Amino acid sequence: MHRDMKRNNMTENNSILKVENLKTWFPIKKGLLRRTVGFVRAVDDVSFEIPAGSTFGLVGESGSGKTTAARTIARLIPSTDGKVYFEGKDILHLHQSKLRKIRKNISIVFQDPYSSLNPRMTVGSIVAEPLKIHNIAKGSEMIDRIAMLLEKVGLSASHINRYPHEFSGGQRQRIGIARALALEPKIVICDEPVSALDVSIQSQILNLLKDLQEQFNLTYLFIAHDLSVVEFISNTVAVMYLGKIVEIAPAPVLYEKPLHPYTKLLLSAIPRPVPERKKPSAQTEAPSSASPQGCPFLGRCPVSDGFCCKAIPPLQEFEPGHSAACFKMH
Repeated sequence: MHRDMKRNNMTENNSILKVENLKTWFPIKKGLLRRTVGFVRAVDDVSFEIPAGSTFGLVGESGSGKTTAARTIARLIPSTDGKVYFEGKDILHLHQSKLRKIRKNISIVFQDPYSSLNPRMTVGSIVAEPLKIHNIAKGSEMIDRIAMLLEKVGLSASHINRYPHEFSGGQRQRIGIARALALEPKIVICDEPVSALDVSIQSQILNLLKDLQEQFNLTYLFIAHDLSVVEFISNTVAVMYLGKIVEIAPAPVLYEKPLHPYTKLLLSAIPRPVPERKKPSAQTEAPSSASPQGCPFLGRCPVSDGFCCKAIPPLQEFEPGHSAACFKMH
């Protein structure tokens, strides 16, 4: 790129992003006076760390809070409580003037490649927009940079003057990735970047993301509901359920030895060449996160007992690097 995007100042053992007790609650209002009668705890006391240059997978069903967590980290949604440290600085409490400098280092690839691109803007204008906002490049220098970004993601410089409707879904997502890389970020939040694509295209985009990570030493927060996708790209995986992380472990360990009943349920849904004889069973509808009582997975858990309704299980380490929130693991 215009300048070397490789980040050699941090080792893999250092956390570039650290999330501590993050909460994002939305008020429930009722009545003519619109009084607050409760809260939807979309993100409830979430903590994790991401080493520089690695991929942290965040998985769970729709409504688990993973996208809300990511957008809160990027300060697209205001937080209720907690801290988010980027290279040691708590970005949730930064003034807008200081936050502007941090924003260049955190970018997002959105889920829907159709709605995330402005249909009235050319590809060149879309990729150039963050460069203009941050006054990074102008004139021929900007055009050269846009052309180089498009080539990095597998497109051609000749596409600069074309419009999004002229591209396929996979190509549009490549445009979104080029836009995300425009400011030479250190962290890229991938919000289900392949869920809207055909299976054959998914693998191409995942391979592209891995290649770009190696080339530019990028750090990914990768969000998905498909555990097979997360397994391919992630170093560490955290499983979210109703706003809480219920299990976190290195990817190979999580898939070989899951601890939490919810993780086992998600893994059982992955298609297998030879189906298992017996799969964990659960309710098809998740309970509400508005008023949690006891373990949030209580109503769906096949191994719960009377004690599980008395308190919310804390996230505890059962093996080195492998934690789960379940009373039945004792």
